[in-house]
Amino acid sequence: MVEAVLQEYFDLSPQQIRKQLMDIVARDLPMPGKRQVPFNAVETLLCYGLFPLVDPHHYGGANIEQVPAIVSMLAAFFRRTPGSITSKMLNLDGSRQHSAREEPLLFAYLASQPGQFVALYKQIMAVARNLALGEEILPDFLHTLNRQVTEDELLGQDDLPEGSGLLLSGAEQQIQVVEQVFGLGELLTEKLVERKIRLAQHRFAQEVLQNCGRACVFCGFAPHTLPERSGLLRASHIKPWAVSNQHERVDVYNGLVACPLHDAAFDQGYLTVDDTYHIRQATMLQESIEHDYQVGLFFRDVLKINLLLPPDAKMPAQTYLEYHRLNCFRE
Repeated sequence: MVEAVLQEYFDLSPQQIRKQLMDIVARDLPMPGKRQVPFNAVETLLCYGLFPLVDPHHYGGANIEQVPAIVSMLAAFFRRTPGSITSKMLNLDGSRQHSAREEPLLFAYLASQPGQFVALYKQIMAVARNLALGEEILPDFLHTLNRQVTEDELLGQDDLPEGSGLLLSGAEQQIQVVEQVFGLGELLTEKLVERKIRLAQHRFAQEVLQNCGRACVFCGFAPHTLPERSGLLRASHIKPWAVSNQHERVDVYNGLVACPLHDAAFDQGYLTVDDTYHIRQATMLQESIEHDYQVGLFFRDVLKINLLLPPDAKMPAQTYLEYHRLNCFRE
């Protein structure tokens, strides 16, 4: 049962969405030194939708002008500053202990009912288009209007544990702090923290994909004209997620992009990378190449000698590559 304080979000009707959007359009920019009007429900939900794309902890103060373009576009539409958008996001995910309980409560409820957010977001975008608010004013930044989309697709993780138990291991202190400050209850607190972890891993995957030029580092396979979520490229950890600490799990230097076949071979230890970024094959794989024609096609003919990375890429850290060679590679 949703708490009464959240009914204004979960019970939004098309008529209410229309009114709130029109209120935003009629809004003037605040005068210097004047307080901004409170965020309405539509604005708050759209800020929640930014999390898969934007890490609000990365922007503030001196670098606030470096926010992704979508933040600046929403700020212009809302008649607010980009900093107000990232501040609202920090309130929502419970990062600011002085924020009102309602904000992390909403975040936790939406995390526990992912389909609810997708439906609300699509409804907001549909009403916006009926009001002639096009992409240049209010972009469909989650790309839901012309295709089916689910929360899992928005977050889509390939190498994270499916269950909450392992995913939340090591996050006990964070769970305790959130519960002490906001009193959301055990289940909602865990949902909030779990979603923050999955969001961090989603953004890690996006950064790794970008760093590797959206191509397999082992063979060069690059399905650039297919949808981004085609599943034909995977951003995975070099030092496995399960044995990495919190920093290592989001460190771009601990990530590689590969097609499903070479990703599986690296994950299972049939391939590794030495300290000169030369690709090495396990003895078992070398023997299979000699005897199995199809294996030879994919692990001799198309496999490169060295990792394929763009000239300006952040090269995988030696410490992670060494861990893989010592603990994952089959020799």
